Amino acid sequence: MIRHTMMLRLAGAGLLATLSGLAAAAEPAPAAWTESGNVTLVSDYLFRGISQTQAKPTAQAALDFTHSSGVYLGLFGSGVSHAAYNNGAGAELDVYGGYRHALDADTSLDAGLVTYWFPGAHYATAGRDIQYHTQEAKFGVNVGSFNAYAWVSLSRYWFGFAVQPGSGALVDTRGTVYGELNWNPELAPGLVLNLHAGRQQVRRMAAFNFYDARVGVTKTVGHWAFAAAGTYNSGDASRNGTPLWTFFNADGSSKNVVQKRLLVTATRTF
Repeated sequence: MIRHTMMLRLAGAGLLATLSGLAAAAEPAPAAWTESGNVTLVSDYLFRGISQTQAKPTAQAALDFTHSSGVYLGLFGSGVSHAAYNNGAGAELDVYGGYRHALDADTSLDAGLVTYWFPGAHYATAGRDIQYHTQEAKFGVNVGSFNAYAWVSLSRYWFGFAVQPGSGALVDTRGTVYGELNWNPELAPGLVLNLHAGRQQVRRMAAFNFYDARVGVTKTVGHWAFAAAGTYNSGDASRNGTPLWTFFNADGSSKNVVQKRLLVTATRTF
């Protein structure tokens, strides 16, 4: 009887193991691709501390796709000033992608490409038609809430920069470099401190070089994120009477797009 009872128990255990295996096999495998998106209202579109909207608000949207292997792709769109990108549609569309490789639970490497596209935007100079479209390669290291990135332009004219101020000579600005450090520690649940410092070096146009910095906080509430920051860009609006980081409107009016800025944003994630 004892032997018979033990056999029944073993048979029952085997059946349970089989049923558990079948249940596990029936569960769907984790999705290889995941997607996320957001829409944002910004008081000013600041790119490396430079106002792209002449200190006016605009709407932005982003869509990201991430593969379990570490490959990612994304799209970003924003309004921009016609003064910043002449003859354009007043829009910026970016396509980006790359690969993140995890070294451990807190550390990863990131390499990728981003293409900034400004539909219709161009200007003529020295018999050439200069477009603002730009492609940059990036490489970064992420360690917990800290990251460091380097960006190198691959396009012949970095964001349309092609004419030396003062001399008017046409130059190639490919190889323009930007380096940045970011630290975003959590101060409290849902509250993050945002610290940033960067250095831009425009190849063959040193007059446009600058440092930029940002200090702010982000508060997350459900699917919403609200942020406020103070920013600074060391670029010169003009030098010796020559306009530098100054964008001109069609009517001849102009706007200094660097120095100190206050940025407020509201983002809804999906």
